[in-house]
Amino acid sequence: MDPRERLNFRIDSFTPDTLPMARLAQYLAHLSVLYGNDDSVHFEKLRKGSAIVQVTIEEPAFPKVFQRLQSVKTGDPDPEAQKAFRSIDRLLRADNAVGTITRSSKAKILEFPGRKLPVIDPITIFQPTTVDGVVIRIGGRAETIPVTVRDMEGKVLNCEIRGVAQAKDLSRHFLAETLRLSGNGKWSRTSAGTWELESLVIQSFEVVDEAGLDEVIEALRAVKNNAWAEIDDPVGAWKKIRGVDDSL
Repeated sequence: MDPRERLNFRIDSFTPDTLPMARLAQYLAHLSVLYGNDDSVHFEKLRKGSAIVQVTIEEPAFPKVFQRLQSVKTGDPDPEAQKAFRSIDRLLRADNAVGTITRSSKAKILEFPGRKLPVIDPITIFQPTTVDGVVIRIGGRAETIPVTVRDMEGKVLNCEIRGVAQAKDLSRHFLAETLRLSGNGKWSRTSAGTWELESLVIQSFEVVDEAGLDEVIEALRAVKNNAWAEIDDPVGAWKKIRGVDDSL
């Protein structure tokens, strides 16, 4: 008996004869992220019946893959899995297709609305926005200077800052500390109904304090004539002050 489980991703607008190789590669790249567990998930073949991308999953990894797919459906997904799901759905919509993932038992696990999703007119708004990230590029000779930031999820954001003096202050943190950047954000609603930050005009910034709770409390206890040094359980006292209930 074959101990491996199989998952089938069906694209209804193609057959193996009509699905371009480059497009198949795009679907496979996003499916790999969606499934996760890279070492245990293997592409097996492209089957007929529309175009069906069949993969095999080693038995110990299948519960993790299944839970990952279920999390997308139940609305509490891993961020990378959710991103991959949306990327696949965008490809399907562009291909005038819908998609499904089923088990080898033909039980349906996940559906992609694709072309069935109502098209929503794009909208752009400007509103106060704050982003945490690292400056990975800054430069320019104009009064408005381009800045590139990588946020905490690894997404690259196009920003700008106005004024040479403020740009010089910001450049001191180039490829260094995580900053909290605040300003006027340009947000766009895509045809899929999701909101994406297109750009940010940086008006102020500050270094994010990344010290852990233990470090902060040790620093407090080191200050002379400070009551924190006399407390036996400073972490517990801090939680009590903050209203944190460990029993929850």
